[in-house]
Amino acid sequence: MVSIKDTEVTLVEAVQPFDINSLGNLFGGRMLEWMANIGTVAATRFSRGPAVLAYLDRHFFIRPVRLGEFVILRARVEYVGTSSMEVRIEAWKESPGGKQELVTMTTASYVAVDEYGVPRPINNVLEPTDDEKQLYEEARRRYEERKKKIEDRKFRRFDLADPTKGLRWRVESSRWATPSDAFVGNLVSGGRLLAWLDEIAGLLAARYSGGAAVTGSVDETAFYAPIRVGDIVTVRAGITYVGKSSMEIMLDVIAEGTYGQARHVCTAYYTYVHVDSSGRPAPVPEYVPSNDYERRLFMEGERRRQVRDEELAKIKKLWLSSGT
Repeated sequence: MVSIKDTEVTLVEAVQPFDINSLGNLFGGRMLEWMANIGTVAATRFSRGPAVLAYLDRHFFIRPVRLGEFVILRARVEYVGTSSMEVRIEAWKESPGGKQELVTMTTASYVAVDEYGVPRPINNVLEPTDDEKQLYEEARRRYEERKKKIEDRKFRRFDLADPTKGLRWRVESSRWATPSDAFVGNLVSGGRLLAWLDEIAGLLAARYSGGAAVTGSVDETAFYAPIRVGDIVTVRAGITYVGKSSMEIMLDVIAEGTYGQARHVCTAYYTYVHVDSSGRPAPVPEYVPSNDYERRLFMEGERRRQVRDEELAKIKKLWLSSGT
């Protein structure tokens, strides 16, 4: 039997010149890739075999990370189902002086799979200590709530419709999934996919705003099907909501196999903030929906923004009260 503490893994990354944007800050996509990968390490180590990212919860990037700083990533397994694991992931930054600050934190679900990508049972047992039982119960509740959110997974993986069609501000990009994109076996890592999404969405945000745009948050994302080495991966991105300085971008991912079989991988929402040369939020051009579809998505985006604002206020209050 293994305690929650026993499952914790740590990774330290140095922020190097190829990791940063024009402002000298770490790319959000690079951080997302590191976070998904450290979560995969924790899940793979505990389940004693390959594991893939199945669901990523909403999270915010509170503090920028600068060139020359270190990123300390930690992940641990907090609950285990038949084939799935609830994993907590934290990212801290450390300045040259040694001061550490929490940059972002999220929870995610990983699924243990065999060499064909089919879920396999987990034989290891997680046994929380007395001081870990609250963490265990919180993760169990997330697990139960998550199962309700993905009840339509089998149907969604065959939904190939393009939700960005009809949007004026959209972009589409395709690429091969190569062996260098795989984390284990022939399955492309969730971290690499998240980095791709951030790259494409960030370019669209910069194009709309006319300047630098930084990743502000990533909404809850369910992954319906894996991407395999050799697949053609198509990412369709479109702007759905614009605030004073922020832009919400919807991303839809389709993977097409060698013989044409296509799968819906995920639909995600990333939020970007337009910033000036000093890194402060700057206004963006006004966005006026031009058709019924844009108006509907804009209203849905406004509701999501309200939820994000409320959640972000709670998180900032919690972090400030805890001294992080």
